[in-house]
This record gives sequence, structure tokens and C-alpha cells, in this order.
Amino acid sequence: MKIVNKKRFPKKFIAISIAVLLLASTPFIYVYAFNGNLFGWNNHQSSKPKNSTKGIDTINYSPATKEQQDAGNQTKSGSSDTPSAPTPIPNSTKKNVQLTITAAQQNGSTLQIRVMIGAVEGAGVCTLTLTSVGQSTVTKTTNSQALASTSTCQGFDIPISELPAGTWRAIIEYNSTALTGSATQDIVVK
Repeated sequence: MKIVNKKRFPKKFIAISIAVLLLASTPFIYVYAFNGNLFGWNNHQSSKPKNSTKGIDTINYSPATKEQQDAGNQTKSGSSDTPSAPTPIPNSTKKNVQLTITAAQQNGSTLQIRVMIGAVEGAGVCTLTLTSVGQSTVTKTTNSQALASTSTCQGFDIPISELPAGTWRAIIEYNSTALTGSATQDIVVK
């Protein structure tokens, strides 16, 4: 007759296994108990406002109404990426061209000013004049550069050391044999 001995796991092995299992599951229990917040950090951000009702989709996916379509068409017709065409100047051979200051900002120790010219022409001169009450006038000149549908002044980079802090009036003038135009903007130098 054979005697079968049942092997028992030692009590120490069972205790260690339970301890490891508890330690491994503690972070998951913690996250579950605090609704996904681990150590005070939210592991997912909700894009819904805090006062929105949970579980309700507030986006209207139905087709636009007639009023919404009309409002969109009106907005589209009132905006344009292309500037207006140069207009004749009475008693002059030149035409007036639209200038748009596209950037006027202080980047570190440099004041950068960029200008778009509303016509394709690369043979003109851009002149920047900066004035401020009680300060010396600063004047810079650069050439124009033709692009695909407009032109641009090649850019003005003025060292801040030439401009004491305060409000400066920037006047940009463009002149060529066929076109002339100007734009003005106030700029705060810090």
C-alpha cells in the first residue's frame, strides 16, 4: 500500500504571497477610491466645463440652420486675405497701395516690425520712422521684396538700445515709381 503525502505550502510562503499581492494592488485601489486622481494629480482632463451635466453630449451635430449659413456667408464675404487693389491718386502718376503692419513686437533686445504691401512689386523702398514725445526720431530704410500675391518690406530689426522705454509711433512709408502708401501703429517698448 502506498502512502500519499499531501504537500502543504509553508505558512511563510502563503503570507509572503498575500503581502506581495496587497502591495501590488494598493496603487490600483487608491486610484479607484479617489476617482482616477493619483497623488492629487488628475490622470485625465475633461474637456467639458465643470458646470456641464455628466454624460450628456452638448454638441449639436445637426445641419446648420438658414440663419447660421447666412451668418457664415456674410463673415466670409467681409474678410479677405488679399488686400484691395492700388487706387489712383488724383493729379499723380502713382497709385495708393495698402500697407499692413503684420508684426510689431519686442523680442528680447530687438524690436521687430514686418509690413505687407498690397501689390506685387519688388522695386520699392520702405521707410520706418519711430517717434516718441521727448525722444530723438529713429529712421530705418529697407527694400521691398515681391511675393506670390503681395510684397513685403524686407523687415525692420531695431535694437532696443536705440529706443528708450515708452510708447513709440511707427510710421511706415512705401515708395516706388508706380506706388506709394503708408501705415501707422503705436508700439510700447519695455
